[in-house]
Amino acid sequence: MDDELSEAASQALQTGGEILRKIAGPLAEEMGESMGVVARHYRYKLALKMFKKTERMLIDAGISPHAVPPRLFLPIVENASMQDDEDIHTRWAALLANAAATPDSVHPAYIEVLRQLSPKDAKLLDELYDSCVSKRHRKVQPWVTVLTAADRGRRLAAGENPQEQFDNLIRLGLIATEYDLDGSKIKVRVPRSGVQGMLSGAKVDAKLDSDDYLTDFAFRFVRACRVPVTIEASGQ
Repeated sequence: MDDELSEAASQALQTGGEILRKIAGPLAEEMGESMGVVARHYRYKLALKMFKKTERMLIDAGISPHAVPPRLFLPIVENASMQDDEDIHTRWAALLANAAATPDSVHPAYIEVLRQLSPKDAKLLDELYDSCVSKRHRKVQPWVTVLTAADRGRRLAAGENPQEQFDNLIRLGLIATEYDLDGSKIKVRVPRSGVQGMLSGAKVDAKLDSDDYLTDFAFRFVRACRVPVTIEASGQ
């Protein structure tokens, strides 16, 4: 059945015109082969490219690699073999390099999180992380730097709005929202998911403020997706 579907897809690409060719992207370049063969060849090239990146990272860092457990190795290779964005692809290579350097430094959850990051999500996360490290705090906002209302308006008019990426980072557990319930000198701090339940059916005469913070999980995740440091830099 799979062979029939592959053959049907290949025939459609050959006869369907420019639109289907655009949809297929780089897979449409080798029209004489079945889609299954082309897809395997395409993924093989991306996987090989990742292996070369990982090898170079380890060599440059002077790290002697360990065997990576299959539960990490296989899904990393699978996801990297489908990632054509250069920046995200390099993050997969770095994740594999860090797993080879220190297997315990890469949690299986990192694979699922990286798989769900768009290039814009990843870029914003990096900017937030670097800002937190440089300023030595964890409070974050969608606009990494403080903008005037005029500057924000201009950037919004130009199509720039990081709120969608920020919300996805919250969804993935990389950013947590904490609330201050300040009334009668009482302050309560709860995660965003618990606010509605806490206030449901209750009459609260207080001011509710909130702040967003980069989580510990986010700090570990970002480090795991970056090129491993040299042995000298890590102090080993």
